[in-house]
Amino acid sequence: MTRRRPELLGLALAAVLVASLGACTAPPAPAPTATAASTQPCENRVGTAVPDGLGPGDIVDSLEITPTDDATYPVGARSWRILYVTTGVDETDLQLVCGTVTAPAAGPAVVDGRARILNWSHGTVGIAQNCLPSSNPAVGLWGPMPGGIGAVAWGADLSKREGDASDGLLQFAIDQGWVVAAADYAPDSTYVVGKTEASAILDAARAATQLVDSTFADAPTKYDAVIWGHSQGGHAALWAGQLFDSYLAATHPSKGAADLTLRGVAALAPASNFITQPGQPGVVAGDGLADWEMHKNIGLDLPVASLQMQIGPALFSYIFGAWDALADERAPAADAAFPAYPLSAGGVQLDTIATAEGAQTVATVKELCLRRSSATAVQTAVEKYGDASANPMVVPEIWNLPAGYRSGEFFPGGLDATCAAPPTEGLATWCAWMLYNLPGPLGSNPFPKVPLSDGQPVPLFLAQGLADDIIHCQPTGGAADQIPDAANCMTRALYDSLEPLYCTDGTSSLTLHGVAAAGIGGVDSPASHFSIPGEIAAKSIASDELVFEGSPLQRFFSEAFDGSVAPGCGMSVENG
Repeated sequence: MTRRRPELLGLALAAVLVASLGACTAPPAPAPTATAASTQPCENRVGTAVPDGLGPGDIVDSLEITPTDDATYPVGARSWRILYVTTGVDETDLQLVCGTVTAPAAGPAVVDGRARILNWSHGTVGIAQNCLPSSNPAVGLWGPMPGGIGAVAWGADLSKREGDASDGLLQFAIDQGWVVAAADYAPDSTYVVGKTEASAILDAARAATQLVDSTFADAPTKYDAVIWGHSQGGHAALWAGQLFDSYLAATHPSKGAADLTLRGVAALAPASNFITQPGQPGVVAGDGLADWEMHKNIGLDLPVASLQMQIGPALFSYIFGAWDALADERAPAADAAFPAYPLSAGGVQLDTIATAEGAQTVATVKELCLRRSSATAVQTAVEKYGDASANPMVVPEIWNLPAGYRSGEFFPGGLDATCAAPPTEGLATWCAWMLYNLPGPLGSNPFPKVPLSDGQPVPLFLAQGLADDIIHCQPTGGAADQIPDAANCMTRALYDSLEPLYCTDGTSSLTLHGVAAAGIGGVDSPASHFSIPGEIAAKSIASDELVFEGSPLQRFFSEAFDGSVAPGCGMSVENG
């Protein structure tokens, strides 16, 4: 892999903002002209009773999406919204959720009796059903990155880079004959809840095989699978890989489903390292993701108010709202094999962590989508937390207001220190839930700690931009062409925790790519949180090479499916 020292220009922070919130605050793109029914069948049926006799992974209903005026819809493809069965607080809690399936119009390619399925897990868009990808697949599926997986794209305005959908990830998958399954996750109660994300992803794959079987003659009975996602979706992809063997073996659709074999997992800027733990190498209290985000203004010091957001309170609103809703559902059974939260801790209670003001913000934000025009409402709802002294969102131990604080000042939160010695039972429960939902070896849950197939670790690809100020990864000192240490990069901390499980015998593959900032034609194109999906999915970041084929992500997908990923562990910087 070519290494070049990145040029970190003075415009980096401005470009990060344009790349992220610029896309969120722009007017919404018009939806494609489609059959009227294609906006159903999910909204009024998700969360209703599961029909008798069905099991996890059973498809309940499907409706083909037939755009008639959308040049970005993949050529030679058919796409459906699906309603299917998955599980909630444990494996016996059957629920209806929605997702999408896209397949080659002639059916999947089959070689030696096997086809290939690519499972995509979406990033943060909100937790209400109308925010989720199946509710607007023109944006949330075949739209450009990072919201969809169509055209390779990142940024907006002066830093906007966008390839053609005909050269994008989704079109590449269709051209290779792959099936693409995408889960919405369960609305309202799933946000970085690893078990429910994972079950929705794995059951979407099973439902997709049922749909293919009922649609095409000579449908395959065996599939190789690769799971991948970004941000929240990176967290979900890791969890789906960790539960792949055990969940699919323990739960069964009543209609049957094709055999699935996991071949690889790719996680881009995955939500991880929520809280640091005593004795965790390379980090101290305050280095955890929640503490870094808590008082972070991702438009800090820029004079344009429309490009500023208190990102911690926005994301915490989704976490608190979803986890509080999950706790209000029935508790996992005492003998549950797949509980969604620690049985010993019980359910969280919002008033033990949030102030009255914070609880009101949670109630407001959890109904809003974090994309396009509605992101402005989220910004407005959390704007006041820029003055952390006048407007505390959470209890003092976690808010961690320093002496001599000045309005707008950044400082880390106090969750790491609080969770090392929780002062109340209520906070101890929140800490237990956070530790439980960590992906990888640091998680306190009873599940496997790495993605497994037949009990063996599968190739794992991690990538993160080196200008990511959301899932924090930013160099502090040292060479700019090196991946930061664990204290300054969440994904490096995750990699360090995984390395002993992958690299002891040289037979497993674990790779970590950092995408460093680089200039294009004098305009900075930073490797931010929102640009990483496009930059790692581009052949290079040169304006004429924004194509998926030849990219690091494409090479990983293809090699994972082929079983040709070289064993071993390594980290590298990709600068295009």
